[in-house]
Amino acid sequence: MRKFWKTQGSGVSVSLLPVLSALVGLVIVGALLVYFAELHGGDIHSLWDATWWAVVTITTVGYGDVVPKTVLGRVVGIFVMLSGISVISLLTATISSVFVAQRIRENQGLQQIKLKGHTIICGWNQRLDNLLETLDKIAQSRRENVVLINEMLPERMEEILSGYSNLNLKYVHGDYTKEPTLSRANVKEARTVIILPDMSLGSVPRDDKTLPAALAVKSMKRDIKVYAHIINRENLSHLKRANVDDVIVSDDHVGYLLASDISSPGIAQTVATLLSTETGTSLQRVEVPKEFVGKKFQELQEYFKSQRNSIAIGFVTEEESVKLSDILSSDYSAIDSFIERKFKAAGLDMLEKGGLRLNLNPPLDYVIQEKEDAIVIG
Repeated sequence: MRKFWKTQGSGVSVSLLPVLSALVGLVIVGALLVYFAELHGGDIHSLWDATWWAVVTITTVGYGDVVPKTVLGRVVGIFVMLSGISVISLLTATISSVFVAQRIRENQGLQQIKLKGHTIICGWNQRLDNLLETLDKIAQSRRENVVLINEMLPERMEEILSGYSNLNLKYVHGDYTKEPTLSRANVKEARTVIILPDMSLGSVPRDDKTLPAALAVKSMKRDIKVYAHIINRENLSHLKRANVDDVIVSDDHVGYLLASDISSPGIAQTVATLLSTETGTSLQRVEVPKEFVGKKFQELQEYFKSQRNSIAIGFVTEEESVKLSDILSSDYSAIDSFIERKFKAAGLDMLEKGGLRLNLNPPLDYVIQEKEDAIVIG
């Protein structure tokens, strides 16, 4: 609220509150002066009429239903008219400057985000556009709130912010490994954080900010979902220890796909089709209807195929949490020690989520458990 009342323009501090005070004061003074000036021989016989006349005159509406008749009353009218034009002009200019300043802050990524349940994407590289396109298609008719945090030039980010009809995109400029920057993105109210290999300040994507960013996010909100994309597989174990929910390693499956082209032509194309949003057929995580809990997998398969034209291929379950000491080795490395110190500094001893457990292609007589979601091709 304080930011609204006070804004900066051309090095001069202009406050909205004094302008409003001057406007109210002018109404009161003008009403009193014209009331006493018109008390004998005029048409303004009450303070309410005087106040009405002052407001109509200052705002330049000029209904003409109540007007001063005496010479002194008209002198007061001239004073109120000239003063009113100045005060109203100053008020309009001040309000305009507040909104212009707010817009400039938004464009420069300096505003405080007020969203809740949003997705935060930390970092920038060439694949950000593809990620946003996919989120845009998944969102479809509903409006998805997404906040981008990086150190790109604001001019470059303006092009990205206006390119997706189903995404409400906001931009925060700064170092996403720092808590003040994450606070501006309102990470404590966010639902999900995605961390990308960053090339905001370089020509090559790098993983060096991924681990510090994950630790900073988890220290600010324990139960938030954090997903990371990394270039170097050596960073995978460190991110797992930092309780990142899932990690995608670049080119991790290239060898398998190339070999499949030789030994089993069509496999690579099948995988590409399932991962594409263009074909209409994709892998999906779907909640199992409650009536199928305790029943056999075969019954669920038949239901999905007949009712939803989908093929159930397995289940995914959230695993229970484990203690930090359960996964840190006794022979600590410098990274291990760094992770442990960060969690203890935040008062954390538990890793809130144990990750995901997959059960693909279970037997047809497998009994479906509670809290299992189905993985389907749909």
